[in-house]
Amino acid sequence: MLLVVLCLLEVLSFLIITSAAMSREHGEMQQARTSMMRARQLAESGIAVGAHSLIKAGDPLLQNNVSGIESYEAKVTTEERLLNLNAFLTAERLPLLERVFMSWGLSLVDAQDIAATFMDWTDADDLKRRPGSAESLDYQHPGLPPNRPFTSLDELNQVARVEELDAARPDWRTWFTLRGNGQLDVNTASAEIIAAVTGAFLESVRNGLDDAPFQSLEEAAAILGIAKSDTTNLLTVQGPTRHVESIGRTGDARCGIALVLGLKSGTPRMIEWREFSVKGTGLP
Repeated sequence: MLLVVLCLLEVLSFLIITSAAMSREHGEMQQARTSMMRARQLAESGIAVGAHSLIKAGDPLLQNNVSGIESYEAKVTTEERLLNLNAFLTAERLPLLERVFMSWGLSLVDAQDIAATFMDWTDADDLKRRPGSAESLDYQHPGLPPNRPFTSLDELNQVARVEELDAARPDWRTWFTLRGNGQLDVNTASAEIIAAVTGAFLESVRNGLDDAPFQSLEEAAAILGIAKSDTTNLLTVQGPTRHVESIGRTGDARCGIALVLGLKSGTPRMIEWREFSVKGTGLP
């Protein structure tokens, strides 16, 4: 009888301990969900501030420490800080894309072949532009290339010879976008992108960006050392597509939101809204 009682007590102890552990785990999960919801609300607050037309980059309103454990930080830039890939896949601009590839260390022939491969992906015919480019017979999967403009940057993983770009410049995809008007904003683009596209000396561009923002293309070209022929229909000092990134924080929970907003017509138009994962602190 005593043995039965002891067994029952052991079982009851196990059930109590297990129940307490499950209750604690449930409470922690609920707390994590609550914290993430609050972090998302704070990130949305930053987006609301950054989306306002009167808010400029560096405005103190883009940062707000709500309390000791809650805050949001937003960053305003333009989508034209990046290269619109589809806009560069034209006969006129393809040499500029080749120039970008060569700035990453590719030879002239490889740069021309890979740029032509991108063109083959989007053009309407099945004829190879160069012996080293790729058309349908060079792909293992049917339906490739799709012979249309890129609709997602994820499609870049399917393009022939992209592994050569990966080897030359592992972060090369971060240079491109499919949004924006196709121009390059010299006030928001990085020195590396400006130098690669225009052929200007990188150090000259880096030093010249200390004088940004520029009020005119003539001023930008003179200070950055850009040949005037490269400024025609390519560069701008004010990209019309606003890009806002905001990170909300509450305790250890963080949520990031990115907004792309078209402003060209005068009426704001949301082009893209997405959440992104946040590692560490500050904006990515």
